[in-house]
Amino acid sequence: MAINYKQCPKCGAKNTVKILYGMPTHEAIEQAEAGKIKLGGCCVIVGGPEYYCNDCDNEWNKEQATEAAYERIMGLKASVGGYFGGSYSVEVDLTMGSISWHYWDRGEIVDMEFKTAKEATVKKVIEELKMIDLLNWKREYKEPGVLDGTSWSVEIIRNGRNIKKYGENKYPDDWKAFCKLVRKITGKSFS
Repeated sequence: MAINYKQCPKCGAKNTVKILYGMPTHEAIEQAEAGKIKLGGCCVIVGGPEYYCNDCDNEWNKEQATEAAYERIMGLKASVGGYFGGSYSVEVDLTMGSISWHYWDRGEIVDMEFKTAKEATVKKVIEELKMIDLLNWKREYKEPGVLDGTSWSVEIIRNGRNIKKYGENKYPDDWKAFCKLVRKITGKSFS
């Protein structure tokens, strides 16, 4: 699931419309009167609102929608590995600042680490998740024709519905940056 820029970041409503700028045509005036668009005026405002909520009158742009989407992240659960090479798992609770890391080999925990993160670290994690565009990763990455190997998953714990991303032998472009972030906050391997 990618970020839904059209969903109101204030009330969560989907009863929203695009804001159009410039001199309106007759058709645009009719659409505005019907509530299908909102007229924003003749002057385009750089960084100005792009969407309007018919339910709460909120106006926002894509950047504000992105900020709101990442602010709803409360934690992460991630794992990576395969049977022969062992596997890693991490759970990060951003509201409590707790981090747990586990290394599994052949179904048994071999090593584990528990940490507490400072508030500044939590904010940096959210900023880095934005930089790697985690919320816009595809839901599934699979390499066709490969039956075994490495699999991974990331569950984004949110205020609202959780989001799951996963793959087998194929990764999003920023997978290495994600693994580096996990290594930075845990102080342990993850890949």
